[in-house]
Amino acid sequence: MTKTILLWSLLGSASALHAQQSSWFTVLGDPQEPAINTIEVDPVPVSVEGEMRVMKIRVSRSLPRTSWDGVPYRSYTSTVKFDCADKSARYLSLDFYKEPLWKGKPHKTETYPEGKVRQMAFRDVTPNPTERLIRAACLGTGAAKN
Repeated sequence: MTKTILLWSLLGSASALHAQQSSWFTVLGDPQEPAINTIEVDPVPVSVEGEMRVMKIRVSRSLPRTSWDGVPYRSYTSTVKFDCADKSARYLSLDFYKEPLWKGKPHKTETYPEGKVRQMAFRDVTPNPTERLIRAACLGTGAAKN
């Protein structure tokens, strides 16, 4: 009986740990190499409503950057809203990190309500994956087939 309880306890802990870890898909770069630009997406949408998708994307830059709002960063995690009808994507929130590859705690969080639009863009990234990410996020909707 004790062995059974211990086994279920261990399995429950392993399951909870797995649920906390996200399965990031690398779109560009290498998540082990801080000296190159890396872009990853969590392929499981946060939400889907009609032609709208909300997904998590994270970016690590090869060099220190400053956001359009003046926030210094080296990497960030974000929540992005994809509008498949318009073939566009905008940030809903960003957690900025001073270190590459999302190390440490975010030093600044920004949220962008409907009136404060920040388009998803990857300035100075070649090849720029913006259109590819929008197509992939919208796969299966009528807008993606155009």
